[in-house]
Amino acid sequence: MKLPFLFLFLTLPLLAIEEGTYVQFQEAEEKTKEETQEIIPESYQNPLLKSIKAPSEKKELSLQQQIVDYFGTFVTSSPYPGVRATLDGTDLMSSLSNVNKDLQILLELKEATQFMDKKGIPYPVNPRIFLSGEIEFTGFVQKDATGRARSDLNLTDAEIDFLIVAAPWLYGFIGIEYDSSLDPARSLSRVANSRLHADSLFITFGDLTKQPWYGTIGQTYIPYGQYTTFAAVHVPLTRILFRTLARNVAVGFFNHYLHCTTYVFKGDSHADSGNNLNNYGMNLGLRFKIKELNCKLAVGAIRNVADSVGMQGVFGNPLNGEQLHHVVPGINCHGNFSWGNWTLLLAYNQALRPFNRRDIAFSGNGITFKGARPAASDAELAYSFKLGTRPSSIALGYSRSWEALSFNVPKERATLTWALYIFRGNILSLELNSDKLYDQNNRVSGNVATGLPYYLNPRNLGHRDYTFSVDYLLYF
Repeated sequence: MKLPFLFLFLTLPLLAIEEGTYVQFQEAEEKTKEETQEIIPESYQNPLLKSIKAPSEKKELSLQQQIVDYFGTFVTSSPYPGVRATLDGTDLMSSLSNVNKDLQILLELKEATQFMDKKGIPYPVNPRIFLSGEIEFTGFVQKDATGRARSDLNLTDAEIDFLIVAAPWLYGFIGIEYDSSLDPARSLSRVANSRLHADSLFITFGDLTKQPWYGTIGQTYIPYGQYTTFAAVHVPLTRILFRTLARNVAVGFFNHYLHCTTYVFKGDSHADSGNNLNNYGMNLGLRFKIKELNCKLAVGAIRNVADSVGMQGVFGNPLNGEQLHHVVPGINCHGNFSWGNWTLLLAYNQALRPFNRRDIAFSGNGITFKGARPAASDAELAYSFKLGTRPSSIALGYSRSWEALSFNVPKERATLTWALYIFRGNILSLELNSDKLYDQNNRVSGNVATGLPYYLNPRNLGHRDYTFSVDYLLYF
């Protein structure tokens, strides 16, 4: 009777690891220690491993790690490090940025390694695999720009992620996402259009417990901007227009005060043959504190903004083409400020020169056209509080774009979002949003979004829409 009880006792803290992060592991281990202090014998032998002994409670975690190594690769279903990263300022953001995900994971792994060192836990011999993901469902009612009523229920997002930690200085990440967009060439049925695609897939080298440098290779959202938001459904225009996904090589530096990253990749848009590495940039961030005010500021630059996800929706269309008359560099600056329960997010992106008129042109009066010079800004103010015992937050956001009509975005976006942390891994958000479309006299030429999409349709220009959304997010 003693052996089954002993095995159950040995594996309880391991189950705690599987159910949460390393912080939760630490809490579970301390609780187990308090509750079972009188039960632990002075010496015992693991019934499954004859040669392993734990002479005292102090050696317990080391023994458990050896059990894990004996049985093979350690797989957990806890959220991968960084899924609700404090780098973004809050736990109640249902729409997190994927930029700097490699660094977010490194910071969590640093904390885990330091905890293992403190507890005398040997580093696992076999790789550790963390499984995580999310499922998001959204319903809305809307009064569109023409005054007509619209409503819908939709599975708006789903994701499965694999984090493979092979060594203290090496890990890989695989992110698979669900795409709910409609492809008329495939089918007019939304269900038939349900498909999965690769999103972030990369390998990172680095151990922040040893040195501040790290490197990443693979497909990532490059560190040009951060695009953090409290909005659950209607994300900022900065993110729609300028966030960039690329297959790149990046080298970064991080300490408590400074963060710097450089990257290079072969972009799809080009002004030459397009056969060589042709896009690159860097990001520089500072972290500091003024009394109770925590500040994070960053600036970044990129050689060609046309490689962003939003602009590739136009340039990447086979009917348009990727050939440009000249590349268009861009600059970004953003800040994250927190004081007590308050958080302020600010961001601004701008092309440093106009596109050639034959590539993208914009007219303010519908008669004279000039090369478009897209820009966008975002400002969000959030207050977090407890609703009973549940964490909650309310956030007001305002986003603005300039000369970006060709990419099918509104001119202004105002959003009010309330989020409630129902229980672990479940966030309910209610959102009021109003988009103001570009003016009636605004027109575009050159490469534009094909067809007559909503924000480009002349019948909708000059008007405003109103949307109320309910969003439920389950993440694990």
